[in-house]
Amino acid sequence: MSLFRPLLGCWLALSIAACERAKPPEPSAPVPAAPRVISPSLSSSSAFELVASSQGLRLLWALESSAAGWLQLAELGQDGAPRAAPRSLPVPARTLRKVTDLAAAQVGEELALAWLEQGNSEARAIATFTAEGASVQLMDLGAAALVAESARGNLALVAEPEQGRAVAMWRGLTAPCISPQPAPCTAFTFRRLRPGSAEATGLPLSVPVPCASHSVQLSASNGRFQYGVCTREGAEPVTTMFSIQYEPEYARAEPLLKGCLPLGTVEAGERPWLIADCHGKRRAAPIPGLDEQVVAEPLDAPQITCTPERAEVRQGRFVLQLREPRARLESVLPASFVPSGGRAGWTGRSLVVASVTSGRLEARAFACLDGKLQPL
Repeated sequence: MSLFRPLLGCWLALSIAACERAKPPEPSAPVPAAPRVISPSLSSSSAFELVASSQGLRLLWALESSAAGWLQLAELGQDGAPRAAPRSLPVPARTLRKVTDLAAAQVGEELALAWLEQGNSEARAIATFTAEGASVQLMDLGAAALVAESARGNLALVAEPEQGRAVAMWRGLTAPCISPQPAPCTAFTFRRLRPGSAEATGLPLSVPVPCASHSVQLSASNGRFQYGVCTREGAEPVTTMFSIQYEPEYARAEPLLKGCLPLGTVEAGERPWLIADCHGKRRAAPIPGLDEQVVAEPLDAPQITCTPERAEVRQGRFVLQLREPRARLESVLPASFVPSGGRAGWTGRSLVVASVTSGRLEARAFACLDGKLQPL
């Protein structure tokens, strides 16, 4: 028996260090899961959208094919995968080739949608409402500017659930300037949307040299409505935000974050903020009301903490707490979470990011582990 004992363990004559070297190597850290491919082809790289509902997140996208039923919808689970097979919404065939800048907003039990349809020489802003089992009626809102297919933010949509409606704003065609300008101006138009109707609202805007992307900003919360346009003054962009309060009535226009490219608006701490990229550094500026002074905050290195039930994004005075399902979070998250052009949303328990890679629509999820969001 003594001859076989060495085979059962380390030789007694060997050092402890030699035994340690004989152990198998520790397993490496788990490799993040590959993103889930949701659709192999899209009409364009901006033809998808995440939207929050009371049940979680929905992902919508426009197929490359323009045949009837080209608009797809999937209810997403906590892991970013569709809970069931995606379904086609009953929309008619497209008359123009490409869908770009797809936007969505939940209005009660119905889903408001708006997008740009672009052909070789013209573009139109289109909107609709959809509900389970209901027919879909498309609304042609009017002519729109031809823009790059990847450009986001030349159309915006926001819900006003208290009024049972949504508001759309988009970049239109060349229009007369209010005051003399060295270059032609561009029209921006509003529509109040309800199922089957698009009502003109507000004064049409005419601005010089709009930004190529994110030229439109919209936000509505706490009895206030904010809209904005990004224009270029020389080589520098500037976003002018208009803030309107219904009771008591007041209006204010304020240029914000001059020299920065806007990325979107986010409500945090019960107030709206404009988020922008300032030469590679993100900043957040509260959209002011009344005589409030604007003090911008850096948002280039936010601290992101979480529990299984909530998450928090914090830097300086900017504090965004996530509990219920919520979309349009991409502007406040680092590029390590959201690739360029992606969309991000909170399901109520996890972060889901949708993005396009080589023409494919993909989704990945991040869950809370040791107080931090980690990729699933």
